[in-house]
Amino acid sequence: MGLDFIRTAAPGFNRVLDRRLVEMHSPTLFSGDIPIVSRTARADLCGNAIVEPGEKVLLRIVGDRVIVQRLNIIIAESSNAPAEFVAHLRAGAGIAEGEVTSVQPISQTLEIGICE
Repeated sequence: MGLDFIRTAAPGFNRVLDRRLVEMHSPTLFSGDIPIVSRTARADLCGNAIVEPGEKVLLRIVGDRVIVQRLNIIIAESSNAPAEFVAHLRAGAGIAEGEVTSVQPISQTLEIGICE
């Protein structure tokens, strides 16, 4: 009777971990489901645009390119943005607010991220 009681009263250690793993990976109504997607892309500067890190910009999809705008001036464009990045923009009607995360003046490129 003692061994049967221990087996029924105390489930195995691995079963508890597996149950918690399933709970962590299954989203609920109140859990923050954070998808793992690329939130940044590299863009080539257009003309002699002066850009600083932390600057808020407008991101638009035009055709298969991502356009970076400051007010109504195009400052950069990315023709090979990650698919998750483009899908996130398309989900928001092709327009989103972005932020310049870094600027590389030698290669005339900048890294843009989507603001949440």
